[in-house]
Amino acid sequence: MDTEEIDDKKKEQEASETPAKAVEEQNKDLKDQDLESEAENEDEPETEPEEEFDSDEGIEEEEIRKVGSDTNESIAFYPPPPKKKSRKTLYLIIVLILILATLGFLFRHQIKSLFSVGPAPTPTPTATPAPSPTPEPLSRTVWSLEVLNGTSTSGQAKKVADKLKELGYPVVKVGNADKQNYPATQILVKKDLLSKVDLVVADLKDIIKIASVAGELKEGTASARIIIGKDY
Repeated sequence: MDTEEIDDKKKEQEASETPAKAVEEQNKDLKDQDLESEAENEDEPETEPEEEFDSDEGIEEEEIRKVGSDTNESIAFYPPPPKKKSRKTLYLIIVLILILATLGFLFRHQIKSLFSVGPAPTPTPTATPAPSPTPEPLSRTVWSLEVLNGTSTSGQAKKVADKLKELGYPVVKVGNADKQNYPATQILVKKDLLSKVDLVVADLKDIIKIASVAGELKEGTASARIIIGKDY
């Protein structure tokens, strides 16, 4: 039995080196062992053959397991290589990322513009029109008048003077002008009353139409001098 154990160990070492050869040799040895065991059984009385058969079968199964384990240890297992991602899939991922980034930027900008508060508009100043000066009321008693006839028609000066008196104007002189060919009625006014002469002209429009202000009245005591022209 010691020799058989040594042989078994050698066979196991050879089987680990060359699994296929070891299997063949092992099968051959098993056949030889079976032949030897049959020869021994013929010499010895048959006692409990079932147990011997069972032991031989167990040995055979154990040897097969060893050979199988040695064979599995000698064969390396390599996992299948990972599949390469196609370029088309990579391009689609990049395009999707760019689209999402663009949409995110636009959405953020829109939200920011909705909630941002700009500076309050500066109110435009409106020009307030300057109030027109209220004209001073005309005081007729202040205006003392001279009425002179500048036409060839007699009685014109007296006629106008009477109407002026009826309105309340004081008439200090009635007479003839230095000539009788004035084409239009005119008025001469003291310097300090030139700014108010328009009030007198407007007040007398229903009595006599004064065409123009001839200038400053430098002599006499009257406030103004009216010279009647041919347009009366």
